[in-house]
Amino acid sequence: MNTVHLFIGGNSHLKRLAQAIALSSVWTTQPAAAQLANHTLQAYVETGLAQNVALRREGIAVALTTQQVRQAAGLFQPLVQLGATYSLANGGRTIDLPVGDLVNPVYSTLNTLTGTNRFPQIANVSAQLLPNNFQETKVRIIQPLFNTDIYFNYKAQKELLSAQQARQAAYRNTLRHQIEVAYYQYLQAGSAVSIYRTTTQTLAELLRVNQARLNAGLTTNDAVYNTKAQLAGNQRDLATAANRRQLARTNFNYLLNRPLDDSIAVEEPSGTTLAAPEGANLSAYRTASLAQRPELEQVTHAEAARALGLRQRRAARLYPQLNWVTDLGYQGYGYHFDVPQQRFQFMQFALSWDLFRGGIKRGEEQLARLALDDVQAQRADLVQQLQLQVTQAYDNLASAREANTAAVAAQLNAEKSFAIVRRRYVEGQAIVLELLDATARQTNAQLARVIAGYDVFIREAELRQALAAE
Repeated sequence: MNTVHLFIGGNSHLKRLAQAIALSSVWTTQPAAAQLANHTLQAYVETGLAQNVALRREGIAVALTTQQVRQAAGLFQPLVQLGATYSLANGGRTIDLPVGDLVNPVYSTLNTLTGTNRFPQIANVSAQLLPNNFQETKVRIIQPLFNTDIYFNYKAQKELLSAQQARQAAYRNTLRHQIEVAYYQYLQAGSAVSIYRTTTQTLAELLRVNQARLNAGLTTNDAVYNTKAQLAGNQRDLATAANRRQLARTNFNYLLNRPLDDSIAVEEPSGTTLAAPEGANLSAYRTASLAQRPELEQVTHAEAARALGLRQRRAARLYPQLNWVTDLGYQGYGYHFDVPQQRFQFMQFALSWDLFRGGIKRGEEQLARLALDDVQAQRADLVQQLQLQVTQAYDNLASAREANTAAVAAQLNAEKSFAIVRRRYVEGQAIVLELLDATARQTNAQLARVIAGYDVFIREAELRQALAAE
């Protein structure tokens, strides 16, 4: 009977070889059909949403815009200013008043008539124009009564705040998707490493058996060389897969703002996590996307802000501005707060209306109109982009599911073929090249199954992002 154990003088080698080969047929990654939450991934997503630096910057942008809204609201309130001036002067222009020339003749006549000197002679006056030792201390209150710029600017800032908050929500949705994809890619690369390592054990045991057969004179060098060649190729693929796993780990940790070499807890996905709308068809997905995507909300608020900007420019051209100004304070030579004459009150209404500025305001209104047209065109384009993204994600998921079904069937057939060839080889009815070829086919089928299986979850994550679904 022509069996391998007769060739090599026993069956201990065959038992170890059969065990090693059997290991390579165990590896399967077939997600269950039932829906089960991946708590490990959910925890990582929450960590990323709490620690990601880019998302933190989006939060800072929201805080900055909030402060701008508060500043815009503050313009409705009165402006209260405290101001004081104190002047010292010497020299400069003067005003000459001929008081003596005007009054002295009259005084002389009166003295003659009365026979007295009750009316003395006075000198002419020369007064300095620049006030010396003069102070003015006042509180000024300015209250806008009618100002279209303040009103429309406040309304526009509120819309920009809503747009910034929608932008933050959009990045949260994107970050969630990136973390999920990075996690699945890490698991995908880790599964590939495990497959290559299992295949390495199988090929190493096969090499040992072939070397023993060669030493016993029961085979030729080509069996050893072929096994070594396939083992070397498998080691090369193992190194490549290990590098991909390391890159996936660093990318995942970067998204979570953790040290790049931190370990990652592994929890295999067990089923779809996609919450489908009623009907779960493409039309329903498109409708859900337009209702849920924060990017569309962001551009809608931006459009409202631009519309308010246009109204602001138009109102600035058609309407005046009216302010109420009141001054309360002290004014006089030196500080004498007990002198009633130094106290003063002053109130005025200030109207400002640009009747002509060379067409500048009309040009500003036209620029605001063009800005509104631009954001409206951007919104229309965004709607098309979102529809396209949903369609592509939907089709990619359908293709991934079909590819996964085909990969499962291919792996099953490759494993059955490998089992047949393995049995024939153990019985001495197949050469080593057939076994190596069957091993390679099984390894490739396992890899294709793993890639297709995780690709389903990656495509689901993409569709969830397109739907902005949690």
